[in-house]
Amino acid sequence: MRAVPPLKHCSGRQKILLLFSVLSILVIPSGLAQQKEHQRKLSPVLNTRLLKTGMQEKIKFRITLKGTAFPGELNKPKYEARKIRADVNFTIVTITCTKEDFYNTVLPSAAVLFVEDASRVPKEEMLVGNLDLATNKINIAHSRFPQYNGDGITVSVKENKPDTTDIDLEGRWLTTGLSSGVVSSHASIMSTMIGGGGNSWYLGKGAAWGSTLSSSDFASLLPDANTAYQQYNISVQNHSYGVGVESYYGSDAAAYDGSAIDNSYLLHIFSAGNSGTDAATTGTYAGLPGFANLTGSFKMAKNIITAGSTDSFSSVPVLSSKGPAYDGRVKPELVAFGEDGSSGAAALVSGTALLLQDAYKQRYGSLPPNALVKAILLNSADDVGNAEVDYASGFGALNAYNGMQTIQATRFLGGTVTNGAAQTFTVSIPAGIKKLKGTIVWNDPPASPNAAKSLVNDLDLELLYPSSGQSWRPWVLNPFPHPDSLQQPAARKRDSLNNVEQVTLDNPVAGDYQFKVTGSKVTTPSQAFYIAYQFDSADVFEWQFPTTNDFIFSSAPNVVRWKSSFSGAAGNLEFSIDDGKNWQTIQNTLDLTAGHYKWDGPSLTGTAQLRMTIGSKQFISDTFTLSQRISTGVGFNCPDSFLIYWNKIQDVNDYRIFKLGNKYLEPFLVTADSLLILDKHANPSLYYAVAPLINNREGVKSYTFNYTTQGVECYIRSFLALLVDNTVQLDLTLGTLYNVNRITLEKNDGANYIQLQQLTSPADLKMSFSDTRLKKGLNIYRIKLALNNGTVIYSQPETVYYFSGSVFIVYPNPARQDQPIHILSADTLQNTKLQVLNTLGQKVYELAIDDENLQIPAGRLSKGLYLFRFVRNGEKDIVLKVLIL
Repeated sequence: MRAVPPLKHCSGRQKILLLFSVLSILVIPSGLAQQKEHQRKLSPVLNTRLLKTGMQEKIKFRITLKGTAFPGELNKPKYEARKIRADVNFTIVTITCTKEDFYNTVLPSAAVLFVEDASRVPKEEMLVGNLDLATNKINIAHSRFPQYNGDGITVSVKENKPDTTDIDLEGRWLTTGLSSGVVSSHASIMSTMIGGGGNSWYLGKGAAWGSTLSSSDFASLLPDANTAYQQYNISVQNHSYGVGVESYYGSDAAAYDGSAIDNSYLLHIFSAGNSGTDAATTGTYAGLPGFANLTGSFKMAKNIITAGSTDSFSSVPVLSSKGPAYDGRVKPELVAFGEDGSSGAAALVSGTALLLQDAYKQRYGSLPPNALVKAILLNSADDVGNAEVDYASGFGALNAYNGMQTIQATRFLGGTVTNGAAQTFTVSIPAGIKKLKGTIVWNDPPASPNAAKSLVNDLDLELLYPSSGQSWRPWVLNPFPHPDSLQQPAARKRDSLNNVEQVTLDNPVAGDYQFKVTGSKVTTPSQAFYIAYQFDSADVFEWQFPTTNDFIFSSAPNVVRWKSSFSGAAGNLEFSIDDGKNWQTIQNTLDLTAGHYKWDGPSLTGTAQLRMTIGSKQFISDTFTLSQRISTGVGFNCPDSFLIYWNKIQDVNDYRIFKLGNKYLEPFLVTADSLLILDKHANPSLYYAVAPLINNREGVKSYTFNYTTQGVECYIRSFLALLVDNTVQLDLTLGTLYNVNRITLEKNDGANYIQLQQLTSPADLKMSFSDTRLKKGLNIYRIKLALNNGTVIYSQPETVYYFSGSVFIVYPNPARQDQPIHILSADTLQNTKLQVLNTLGQKVYELAIDDENLQIPAGRLSKGLYLFRFVRNGEKDIVLKVLIL
C-alpha cells in the first residue's frame, strides 16, 4: 500500500484530494471494495454536493437503473419515486430521500448504475452580438439553391417558449404539448435564427426560413419521448442552454445517444457554452483553464453536434467553451458565428441541417439519416484555427454552401461493417484538385453512464491509393491533460476515441482512390456508417458576399467576402455601377487568404458589381443593389382608412409596397409617390413594408411596421395641455399634413366649443398654442381639423384645472342628480373634511379629503341647493354653494 505523504508536504491540490478521500470514506458504507464500487456510481457534481450535505437533508436524485425493472426497495411512496425514461438497456428514475436513506438503501442496490443530482437547472447561453449569414455562407446557399428553405420540415427549440406572435414566425408555428409556459426573448432569437421568415427586416431571415418551428421545455435535461419526435415529425432539435461546466458522461448523454439511434432522422444540436475561460473541477482535465469546459454532461454525447462560436471572421473567441470531451474526444465538433455566442452558433447549425434535410428529401423522397447530415456538416466546414482539427474549433467553421454542394454532387457514401470486417469505396479524383477531404460518422451505442471511455464500437477510416500503395490515416489530436499536448497540431494515426474521423490529402494526383472502413471493434451485430467527401479545386476564386440577393448600403461600412484557392497571389478589387463598362478601384494588392475586405459603400444609389483581378484572370460578382435604408411612418389611422409614408431616396423613381400574408411579406402594388392611403376593408393586414426599385431590382426593404401601434390616430399623433403659471400651453403633433386645410383650437365655454385660434394651410407637423384667459375650475380644449374634402376630425379633449388662488374646485356646478360631483384639491390636505349641508343647515353627507381628486357618487344627493363646507383641523375654512338639478 502506497504511503500517504505528510499533510505539510502536500500541495494545495493534494490537500484537497486527500481531504476528499477521507470524507468519502466517512460517508460511504464500510468495506474498501464496496466503497470504490459505490463511489463510481456517483457523478462528480453529486459527489461534491454530498460532502456539503447533512445526513437528514433531502436531495432529489436522478438514477440510472439496469434494464427496465424498477426495484421494489426503491419504488416507495416516501421516495416520491418516478420513472422518467426507459430504454432497452437502462431506465432513468428520480427519487427524493435523505442522505442517510440514500447511502443505506438506495446506493447499495445492485440495480443502480449511476446517480446524478436532479436539481441541475438549465440556463440560456447568451452573449450580445450581431447576425451575419454571410460568415457561414448561408446567404450564398440561399442565393444558389433558392428551392431549399426547409419547407415541410419541423425543428424543435428546446428551452423556454418564443413569442409565437412574432411576425417572423407567421403561419409556421406548430403548437404541441411539449412547450414551456415561460416566454423568453432568447427563445425568440434562436427561433428566428433557425427559421425566421425575414418579415420584420432582412436580418429577421433565418437559415431555414420555410421550416415549421416548435418548442420543447428544457425543464427536463433528457430527450423528449420518441413518440413525441415521431408524432410531430421533428427532425432537428436545437439546445442552446447549459448547466455549468461538467466533465463526465452522464445518463443524459447516454439518453441523447440512444435518442439519435432510436430516431434515425433526428439530429440533436447543442451549444458548447460561453465558459471558455473556466476549468473543469473534476475528471481528467480538472484545473486546466481554457480546456474541457463544455457546459453540461449531456454535451458529452457522441451522436450529436456540439457547436462553439466564432466572430464574424471565423476566429474562435476566448469565451467560447472548448474541448476536449471528458475522455479526450473532439468537442466542439463545429463552430459558427451566431448573434449571441454559442447559442446562436447552434441555431445556425440547426437551420443549416434543415436545409440539408430539405435538399436530400426533395432529391430522394425521404429524410436523410442523422449521421449522414452530421458527416456532411463536419466535412463541408472551413478549416479554422489549427490545421485540420483542434479542441477549439473542432472540424471547422460551418459552411452551408459547401454542404448543399455535397448533396447536389452526391458526394456521400454509406455502408455497414461487422467486427473485424472491412468495406472499401472507390472515388475518382480529377486533375487540378488542391485538397481531398473525407469524414466518416457513425451512431455509436450508448455507453454506461460515468464510463471512463464512451466509445463502444470502434471503426477505422483510411484513404488508399492502390496505384502507388500509399495510404493515409485520419487526423488525431493528443488528449493528454496538459496545455502543451492539447494544443499540439493533429497527427495522422489510428483513432480509438471518436465516432467521427476525418482524412485529408493535399494536391492529390488524379486517379482512383479508396475509402476503407474497418470494424476494429464492433460489439453489436453490425455497425452502419456514412462518409461525406469533397474536392477543393486549385486556382478557383468565388464571390460569397454580396450575392444577387444581398444588399450593400451607401455611405456605410460593408464586409465583402470571397473564397480563393490561389496560392501566394494578390488581388485588385474594383467596383462598377454601369454594368461593367467602367471600373473604379477600391484596393490594390489585397491578401486573398483573408477572404474578406471592409468596404465603405459609395454615396450613391444604383446597382453595382465587384471585380477581383488576379494576374490575368478577372472574377466578377453578382449584380447587387446599392442604396440607403428607407424610413417609414404613419400619417393617420382613421376608422375607414390609414396613410403610410416613407422618405424618398435619390435616383429612385418607384417603390414596392408589401403587406404580411399568411406566412411571408407579399408585394401588392408599385407607386412613384412617397405616401399611400389604404382602405381598411380592402387591406385587413396590419403589417406593411416598403422597398425601393433600383433598375427594376428590389433594394433593401424598410422595417416592417404595424400601422396601428405607431401612436397615430386619425391624423393626430398627440395633443397635450400644460398649465405654466397662469397660462395654458397646448402642443399639437400631426402624423401628416396630407389634405389638411385648417387647424382650429377650440375651448368649451360650459355649453359649446368656441374658436380660440386658427391656422390655415399649416406647414409643420408640430405646432403650439396658448391661452391666458383662464376660468376658475375646468378649462377644456380640443383641436378641430378641417380637410380639403370637407371632412372634419376632432381630437380627444384635454382638460386643465385652474384654481386661481382657490384651494378647492367642485364641478360640475350645477350638476344633474344622475352624475357624480368631482372635488379637486390644490394639494393633499391633512385633517380636512367636507361637510355637505342642506338649506336647513342639516349635515347630509361627509367626506374625508385625503386625495387631490375625489368624488361624491351620482344619486347620493337629492335635488336642491347645498352648502359644501371644507373644515381643516376642526375649524370652518371654505364654503361653496352647489346646485343639484
